[in-house]
Amino acid sequence: MKSSLLEIVQWCNCITDFGAIVDSPSYWQLLVGTQLVGLIRTGEVPSLRTASDGQSPPPLEFKDCERQVTFAAWCDSRAKRTDAMAKLLAQMRHEESWASLAKWRDELYPIYGDPSDPKGIAVFIERASAANFGVRTFGVHINGIVRNAETGELSMWIARRSATKSMWPGYLDQVVAGGMGNGIGLTETVVKECYEEGGIPAELARTATCAGTIQYFTETDQGLQPETQFVYDLELPNDFVPRPQDGEVQEFNLWPIPEVIERIKLKQFKPNSAMCIVDFLIRRGYITPENEPDYLEIIDNIHVKLPLPGF
Repeated sequence: MKSSLLEIVQWCNCITDFGAIVDSPSYWQLLVGTQLVGLIRTGEVPSLRTASDGQSPPPLEFKDCERQVTFAAWCDSRAKRTDAMAKLLAQMRHEESWASLAKWRDELYPIYGDPSDPKGIAVFIERASAANFGVRTFGVHINGIVRNAETGELSMWIARRSATKSMWPGYLDQVVAGGMGNGIGLTETVVKECYEEGGIPAELARTATCAGTIQYFTETDQGLQPETQFVYDLELPNDFVPRPQDGEVQEFNLWPIPEVIERIKLKQFKPNSAMCIVDFLIRRGYITPENEPDYLEIIDNIHVKLPLPGF
């Protein structure tokens, strides 16, 4: 059964009332000082408290009446917080406290929200725990497009995710996409992911143009995911064929835009990848107010204001 494009983007952006989430007894606020940086499901808090109390000294403080988790006074810098959270999460992984930590990535994600830090980064945490803490994360999505030399019509390279991926195995994806971790910048992330996932050389990857962002608030089995994805368009030569490099992609297919749209409506794409392509279709005039009755509502759902700090 086909879904409408509005249903597709709302599949990804499924949290529409941030204020209600903040005030809900189902969540605790994660703070750095007085700055809200994340939201933790109430059911996850007891195991987090037990693990923190098991450290000496405990890195976290828990305020039951306010439903707030804050860093202890001694965790007063990015370095101290990062070291404390590394030990805490390693312990929780060993004790199997959170199911998400079984998918440990050995990749650090930044949490922003410390104005005293030169880059505004309050702490780095293991990527697998990001949704548990409900913190804002960042990534890059790259539309790999090919232009027919005679007709000018566009096709798009589409990746099929490996069946062994921990998230969305077998679903369709952009030619390249990846999270921004370990303090690596945008351009470096684009170049890195292009080679690792598609064998796209650096000199070609650097021709990708940033076309803005998509932002959404989604929910997973692990928790909340407020995400900002930086969107790039990369026009590839007609004779270039991306090739899987790191085992994360099963295959690549070059499809005309109408087929890509059809597969989006059949929910064959990972949700945020589908949203990214919908953004592309709007920018390139495939989706217009004349042919899409939900045009404005679609735009509202792919450019959500996220009330959490970023860089």
